[in-house]
Amino acid sequence: MFYDKQPNEKKNNYKNMLKIVGSLSRMFSESDVPYLYYRAYENLFAKYFDLINNSRSDDSADAYSTKGKIGIDLKTWVGQDNQKVAEFGKLRPKYEHLRGKELVDKIAEYRNERIRITKNAHGLETMLYHIVKRIPGAMYIYEATFDFIDIPNIVLDEKRGNDNSIYFSDGKHTYHFSLSKNTLYMIFDAMEELDSFKVEIIEDPYELLSTLLKNKEITNYSGEVVTRNSKSIFPKDVAEAISISVPKKDKLCLRLYSTKADGTKFVANKSGLNQWNAGGRARDINELYIPYPAIDRERNNDFFPPRDISFDLMLPNGEWIGAKVCQGAYTRLPDDSYNRLSVEERKIEDKRRQTGKAIMSNPNLKLGKWLLRDVFELKPKTIVTYDMLKVFGVDSVMFTKLGKNKYSVEFCDLGTYEKFYNLITGPEENDMSEE
Repeated sequence: MFYDKQPNEKKNNYKNMLKIVGSLSRMFSESDVPYLYYRAYENLFAKYFDLINNSRSDDSADAYSTKGKIGIDLKTWVGQDNQKVAEFGKLRPKYEHLRGKELVDKIAEYRNERIRITKNAHGLETMLYHIVKRIPGAMYIYEATFDFIDIPNIVLDEKRGNDNSIYFSDGKHTYHFSLSKNTLYMIFDAMEELDSFKVEIIEDPYELLSTLLKNKEITNYSGEVVTRNSKSIFPKDVAEAISISVPKKDKLCLRLYSTKADGTKFVANKSGLNQWNAGGRARDINELYIPYPAIDRERNNDFFPPRDISFDLMLPNGEWIGAKVCQGAYTRLPDDSYNRLSVEERKIEDKRRQTGKAIMSNPNLKLGKWLLRDVFELKPKTIVTYDMLKVFGVDSVMFTKLGKNKYSVEFCDLGTYEKFYNLITGPEENDMSEE
């Protein structure tokens, strides 16, 4: 387990913030069960245990440590322990004709691929679930193992479920899959209880927040707000609990695929992730690039350095590599024509010459070896297709600007590009999203 190995100071700070967030429950609910907003929970956990907050990536690890090589999926719930662990909406055409054991095996295969990609991308060796279960007036902390589904040992439970909901076990965990909801659930019947504490809910949190806003020097405020049970909570603590957030940094989402005029998504056979398959010269089997088309360059023209200027890029596993924008995006104007341009026209041409349409590692093979061999675990000369990306559960990447010529990159769940740029015109269902 993870929680029981942490220093008491970290555990106490974490529990204190959970108490404070729970104490504000009346802002959202009249229930005596503490309310815990999932984003606050994710941020608090990562903050107080010094982990990388990966919760917005929608993969199998909400937080992880590259040093400890451990990934943690965070869950919180009220009531029964039968909880959603993954959705497979966009993969439905691949399995909707299947039934029984054949259907379950396919869903388990998709689930395992998602876990495999997450572990490989972040360099993880171990994964587990960290759970905050809420009851009236208290929170309980549990942890449970996070395992691949053991497909050869899957046994259907014929006594439970129906044509729409299939129950099965792999000898380690019990699952059930809802065909109508495209959702896989797991019954958390092997959790280990690690801690518990009372949560006293403030009857009028609005008065408390109003007091906080009136006191600009929050850290110097020494007054107390009394709960219904006369236990003191310091406004400065509440201020910290409600203000924890992911720092706002420049971000740019890029697709790993191309789109046809009719909207069909595809990965080109001889470019992008399959650049190794392009003609013209001998190419290494790990050669690839991330497409950087005009529509995305225009979103933030100065996001990356000019073409062929190296920058540092941190991979999801914490490794730093060199990278740069490559491949001229525009046809270069002949020198004799360039010499006849006016000063203003030359500025425009110079800008065009500094613009590239691909993101490559330096050396180029580094990114390809990591992505194609270490993460996807593809055999050399395997053509990457969009169907593969759907099974892997990723089809775009998010670049974050960390500082001058320093960036990080993370995988993104299917449909992230459209959501990030508000391109979804109708209901959009996540494929293989992790809960």
